[in-house]
Parts: sequence; structure tokens; C-alpha cells
Amino acid sequence: MKKDIETSEDVALLVNTFYDKVQHDDVIGHFFSDVAKVNWDEHLPHMIQFWETVLLGKSTFEGWPMRTHLVLHQKEKLLPHHFDHWIELWFGIVDNLFKGDIANEAKNRAKIMRELILFKIDKMENNNRNIIQ
Repeated sequence: MKKDIETSEDVALLVNTFYDKVQHDDVIGHFFSDVAKVNWDEHLPHMIQFWETVLLGKSTFEGWPMRTHLVLHQKEKLLPHHFDHWIELWFGIVDNLFKGDIANEAKNRAKIMRELILFKIDKMENNNRNIIQ
């Protein structure tokens, strides 16, 4: 029987399992390896802290993930289908490993992040168009 996400170790399992899959993914893996050139030894602890803060309220994360995505979008366009695929992978990993209220919250928060990032990207694109015109 699956348990809920309850500890930092649970969050680490979720994040590490997810990014193991993402690194080899045909749809979004190149954003991490080729575009962002992610240093996984630095990135994974940061992502664990992010999700600990979001899901467990630990307040261990410091950073501005929105800026990171906007900068990445300027290097190579992040499109809705990229985020849809990210959500699909995230939901699959969450559902494979956990079940419960916090697991459901992990999926809900991912959907909210998807919408917010796409909104900010659209806003940035519109502002850039207005500046050029």
C-alpha cells in the first residue's frame, strides 16, 4: 500500500525519481541537458528544497523559479505542450510512488505552476511585441 508524502526523504524520492526520468525524456529532456545545461548535483538539492517548501511547509527554498523559466524561454521557446508533458510525467511519478492528500497537493501545485509560468511567458511575449511595435 502506498503512503502519502510526509517527510523530506519522501520529497527527495519524488524529486530524484522524477528528474531521473526527465533527463532521458525525448520531449523535455533537452531543455535540461542542452539548453539550461543543468548541473544535477546543484539542481536536485535545490528542487528538493523547493518541493519541501511547497508540500511540507519547511521554508528551506530560496530562489525565484519564475525568472529561471523566463530566461530559459528566451533561449528556446517553452510551449504549452512542453508543460503538458511535464505534468504528465510528474503525475505519473507521484501516482506510482504515493497516495494521499499531500500527493494530490503535489499534483495540484504542479498544475498551478504550469498555468502561472505559461501566463508569465505570454505576458513577457506580449510586452516584447509592444516594445517592438
